[in-house]
Amino acid sequence: MHTQILRDGTGLNQALRSRRKELGLTQEELGQRAGLAAKHVSRIENGTHEPKVSTLFALVSALGLELALGETGKVASVPSVKDIF
Repeated sequence: MHTQILRDGTGLNQALRSRRKELGLTQEELGQRAGLAAKHVSRIENGTHEPKVSTLFALVSALGLELALGETGKVASVPSVKDIF
């Protein structure tokens, strides 16, 4: 998956769904990985429920993604572990 800049909940919901499908996971499987019910994953992906931050981090981790923040108009450069040590 390439780096995406998301500026609203709809973009986030679509990105999570896209990554789940890219990995070949069902909502049930993603829910198991993130400690959530499949119904909860479905509501988040469909935009009928806004997840708590802790839930968002659980989903991001379960999907093998990272969440980075940066200034508007500037792509954040996240150093790799190799760059730090």
